[in-house]
Amino acid sequence: MLAWCGEAAPESVNVSHYEDSSGALATWPGPSSTATVADDVTFIAPPLDGKSASVPLDAPRDGWTVKPKPFALRPGVLYTAFGYQGKGYDQWTTEHVSFSAESVAKLTPGSVLVQRYDVSAGHQRDTVITRQEFDRQGRDPATCQS
Repeated sequence: MLAWCGEAAPESVNVSHYEDSSGALATWPGPSSTATVADDVTFIAPPLDGKSASVPLDAPRDGWTVKPKPFALRPGVLYTAFGYQGKGYDQWTTEHVSFSAESVAKLTPGSVLVQRYDVSAGHQRDTVITRQEFDRQGRDPATCQS
């Protein structure tokens, strides 16, 4: 799921993960890690209107295309996805979401995985909300402030 502010919709969605010499990571790398970002796939959007859109990771449809294809989630890998438009200094991005094959498998139709900062725990935590709530939060002017 993507939500955006303004009139310009994302052109693509990037999915990547961190890996080090032992392979793909199941968690975020620590500050002293030598892990690097490995790009998995780019989903290219059809012309989008409105303020939100979705693309099924396993079977893009409705004009979405994927490079390279096919894309398959691997168990035990922590992925990150974000939508973007433009390049270089003219690029803007949506907020990212981190997910795994295991977290995606727990989602039900109409639900959206997001991360929220948990002040008491001092870190981000997974939160599942409805598609309607995701769309409502995406239209909230406070969300669109820089």
